[in-house]
Amino acid sequence: MHKKALIHKLIPAIVPVLLTAICCAPPQQIAAPESSAGQTERPDQTTSVNPADSPTLPARGFFMGILPMPVEGQSFGQSYAQMAETAEFAPVWGRPTPFYNLGGELAGEWGTSFLGNYIRGNGMFPLVHLSFIGQGMSLSAPADMSGATLENEKWRHVYKQAAIDVVRAAKPLYLSLGNEVNRWYEKYGAANGDPNGFQHYVSLYEETYELVKKLSPQTQVFCTFAREIVSENRQADMDVLSMFDSGKMDLLVLTSYPHAVQGINRPGDIPDDYYTAVQSYMPGKPFGFSEVAWPSLEPFGGEEGQADFLRQLTGRLTKTQGLQLHLMGWTWSRDLDGNDTIGLLKQDGTPKQGYSVWRSISLLGNSISREGSIPPDAVKITPQTDNHPPILHSGEYAQPVPLPSPVNTAGAEDSAFITPDGNTLYFFFTPDVRVPVEKQLLDGVTGIYVSHKQQADSWSKPERVILNDDISLDGCEFVQKDTMWFCSARAGRTGVNWFTAQQQNGTFKDWSYAGDAFPESYQVGELHITSDGKELYFHSPRAGGLGGYDIWVTSNENGKWQEPRNVSAVNTPENDGWPFISQDGSELWFLRTYMGTPALFRSKKVNGAWSEPEMIVSQFAGEPTLDNAGNLYFVHHYYKDGVMLEADIYMAKKK
Repeated sequence: MHKKALIHKLIPAIVPVLLTAICCAPPQQIAAPESSAGQTERPDQTTSVNPADSPTLPARGFFMGILPMPVEGQSFGQSYAQMAETAEFAPVWGRPTPFYNLGGELAGEWGTSFLGNYIRGNGMFPLVHLSFIGQGMSLSAPADMSGATLENEKWRHVYKQAAIDVVRAAKPLYLSLGNEVNRWYEKYGAANGDPNGFQHYVSLYEETYELVKKLSPQTQVFCTFAREIVSENRQADMDVLSMFDSGKMDLLVLTSYPHAVQGINRPGDIPDDYYTAVQSYMPGKPFGFSEVAWPSLEPFGGEEGQADFLRQLTGRLTKTQGLQLHLMGWTWSRDLDGNDTIGLLKQDGTPKQGYSVWRSISLLGNSISREGSIPPDAVKITPQTDNHPPILHSGEYAQPVPLPSPVNTAGAEDSAFITPDGNTLYFFFTPDVRVPVEKQLLDGVTGIYVSHKQQADSWSKPERVILNDDISLDGCEFVQKDTMWFCSARAGRTGVNWFTAQQQNGTFKDWSYAGDAFPESYQVGELHITSDGKELYFHSPRAGGLGGYDIWVTSNENGKWQEPRNVSAVNTPENDGWPFISQDGSELWFLRTYMGTPALFRSKKVNGAWSEPEMIVSQFAGEPTLDNAGNLYFVHHYYKDGVMLEADIYMAKKK
């Protein structure tokens, strides 16, 4: 099985987990070559080579990588092909193979399969690791060199020759001369006279660097450093970086598992300067992660925590700090077993929320915030600068006002839904209404958001509600108990369709197609289901109406929605739609065109029948939603000279 030589496995716990290093391959016998005089020869450097890879840097500004791990029923070739859709590189460790045999492996049948077919054959490039650390933090060495040390010239020759052999066999663009090398420093130190002191590795690295660069000047040579000592739940001592000549380190590359540090249980616990503090040792050096991960265990935020870590890794923790990210390699593609949850896929191949974020970053570039996505020329419109403010027509409500920041922005907040208790607000957001829908689909931020009421009338920072593992455009949401109904345009289906998702521990999961709940002939548009689940109101242009959109209702009998009935008491030849039923079922709110713009109307149920509707708010007011206190929330669109500029969520308090 193709695995990396060092496997980090999570042990579930409430405190940060420990990651146990497991060395997988026993050393094989090999002797260092000697000259006729009995001296070790210099590594063969004849005939220079050029890297076989010349990738174009993606628009996002950095390369993404991952170790593909086949799921059940999937071949290695299929796994690599799947991951190549979103990644540009894959790590290479051999089978895993000890460093002194890696060149031979890469030059042979294994290298042809994995390096030639699986990696390069799928358009990726390899990041080759040549690790000197063996099992139990011992020195990896051929069998006839038992007891060798970092200071031993014979062993050092074997390592240098192995590096040359690997470069000749693989022609890599990126070569790591040691993985998590500072773990050796943490164990052995750098005391004078110690044959295994870290200073001997530093000199070995720099000598090998020079040999490799002489043979293949374009190969990017570095070693990787562990940001954490995961077995001790702490950050690593990064002062070790000062022992290296930065001129002989082409990139500054880390492995990082920040959740392993005591006190870091959510991505938000990671300090802003967590990675920039490391780069301060080598300012301006291109920065990368050969492996980085966050688990989807519930103590660390579950799937949403893993997804949020990816967002912050490419945003707050790097780009926002001015860090020049060049490589971002996730550890591996799927969970290895029941104790490992750092994969972006579950063991059976089911994508996690993190995989959706991973795909978005790959396709769209750096993860960005709502605020960061709004175009710089956007101007926030206020009630004072609004050319067509909403007009209140009822004495039951206070004057409508826009919700404060951070809910409303200079982008478009639309399609609101307030929960009956008035404490949770869902809404649709897109940063620029001028952008066509097909581009909103790919902008990485357009979709459904949620905000929670805090003290007084303030609201929490809205968070994206992830409802798909792939690219989709989701909106027109409403929530009933633990079920969210939403419409979506997504791969595999034509047009916009209805879906549902189930809320579990504060996160919506198990999204599924809901269009089979009612026949296609019903032509169900935006809908609302009564709190008892017995009636479904929707708008539709279906035949039999009074004109334009009409509001229809269908009853649920024995689990099936019956033939719709036209709610003729509220319909007109104008467009009547976007229905909302109050929690007690006594009020039907909807949108109707009035004097050329949308307005909000209300009908009350009297003796089981809907009364003549009355207009409550007019002038670009739409999509009503109410809490149990009767407070009215709606969307107001700002127009100028017939052109829509943006939209906000407004509220009118019930007196």
